[in-house]
Amino acid sequence: MKYTTYKLDIDTKDITDTVYKMTELWISRSNEYPFFTLGRNAYQDGKTSDYNKDIKWQNDLMAQNFYNLYEKVLYALGTHFRETVTIAPDLSIPGFHIFPSDPVFIEKKIVGHYHYDNPHEILGINSKFNHAYTVAIELPSSGGGMDYISKEHFPMHIPYEVGDIVIHDGSTLHRISGLKKYVPNEYRITLQGHIIRRNGILETFW
Repeated sequence: MKYTTYKLDIDTKDITDTVYKMTELWISRSNEYPFFTLGRNAYQDGKTSDYNKDIKWQNDLMAQNFYNLYEKVLYALGTHFRETVTIAPDLSIPGFHIFPSDPVFIEKKIVGHYHYDNPHEILGINSKFNHAYTVAIELPSSGGGMDYISKEHFPMHIPYEVGDIVIHDGSTLHRISGLKKYVPNEYRITLQGHIIRRNGILETFW
């Protein structure tokens, strides 16, 4: 997997506190284990009416509450790709994965599903340029990261560090790494986003 990591100049404690204050807007994503998102995304909501219905108010609210974070992310993306990256106005703004620590992750050995990133296809968007990124906002004390399968078919691991943005092309089979140790009251919170090119412009969305 080709990936690049940058350290962002962000206040992760402040971002985490804001995410907690918006608990009433968290969307439950599983009946088997605690998994929430703050914001809608193409891979889970792209084929539902809720995706388009919630874009305007959701994007406005998220931009108001996380303006500095988005500013830093766009700067890092622009530096990486050497051109301006903007937030897609008609698509869902990058949002958060939220995993509260729970013993069920250890007991049932729950990890993410291996996948490729193609959310633009779910939305019916044609783009030959497709990248994804994750910003680690809060991690369990045992760590967090992403697993992927190498070209030689070996399982590999990318560890995350709080405040880092990891950018990759999404074309390598990958998944969310599982929880290594259960510690009460811990969270795995990450900002998730994708990048496409439309009309010659690089845009980020979720």
